[in-house]
Amino acid sequence: MQIKWRVFLQCFSLWLCLVMGAVFPSSAWAYNVQVLASRAGGAYDEVIDSLKSELLRGTELRVQYLNANDTAWKPAESSNLIVAVGVDAANAALQATDTNTPILCVLIPKIAFEALMAGKKDNRKVSAIFLDTSPVRQLELIRLLLPQAKKVGAVLGNVSMKEKEPLRILARDKGLFLQAEFAQRDTELYAVLKSVLSDSDVFLAVPDPVVINASTAQNVLITAFKCQVPVIGYSANYVKAGALAAVFSSPSQIGLETGQVINAYQRTNNLPAPKLPRYFSVSVNAAVLRSFGLPSVDARQLEQRLIKAD
Repeated sequence: MQIKWRVFLQCFSLWLCLVMGAVFPSSAWAYNVQVLASRAGGAYDEVIDSLKSELLRGTELRVQYLNANDTAWKPAESSNLIVAVGVDAANAALQATDTNTPILCVLIPKIAFEALMAGKKDNRKVSAIFLDTSPVRQLELIRLLLPQAKKVGAVLGNVSMKEKEPLRILARDKGLFLQAEFAQRDTELYAVLKSVLSDSDVFLAVPDPVVINASTAQNVLITAFKCQVPVIGYSANYVKAGALAAVFSSPSQIGLETGQVINAYQRTNNLPAPKLPRYFSVSVNAAVLRSFGLPSVDARQLEQRLIKAD
């Protein structure tokens, strides 16, 4: 009887190990995710730290950073998924054409992703969580902060010009009128900006390398302020520099969503279509708010109202 009981326990233990191994994979069965970051530090590490905290148990994460010598980067053969953080990392991952491993690009502007994907006809699974903010949220923020505003000014460049009609429709759906003009080069920007501001209640900063860059960003804010037109931006730094407010997704929020997408991919083997970030924050410049004679607002309350409006 003791022998039979011992045999039963041994068999049960073996079965339990097999079941537990299926539910809680050991490192031998770990799901391998390789993260390639454009460089170390800053926003890149914020994304990585955030996604680490979201990953399911049993996910093996390998982190690598690009450097000047990584001209021919190759992914590890055992990787089930590559996460490319930043434009340079996305470019390096997409250039590694000798692998069928799916790629998730994050912390990348939509225009940069579309440029990298242009002309690629392979069947590789590639998706992205863009760095861009949702224009719908920007327009809704205008409605919440400036309920009297009706005319929304914008200057578009070569890159963003294709967004004019979609943006016009989105504005119309919010009861707003888009007053957008085109600046082909930065030497034309000031004249076009003055023209737009002369007939706008608020200025919407649209991502475009000609319109908003290191040499023009501050001048846009100064010109708008002189014309007594508040600016709605797409980054926390622009609010600190003088924009009235902005909707943006932080690196940590993008990392959080990245971890969730990885977990879902492990279960379904499907990546979502390239998309704008799900999570976002609102920043408001209290001093600029006062300068326009506007009542104080709570950024967190604005976020909650935008979430409900999504």
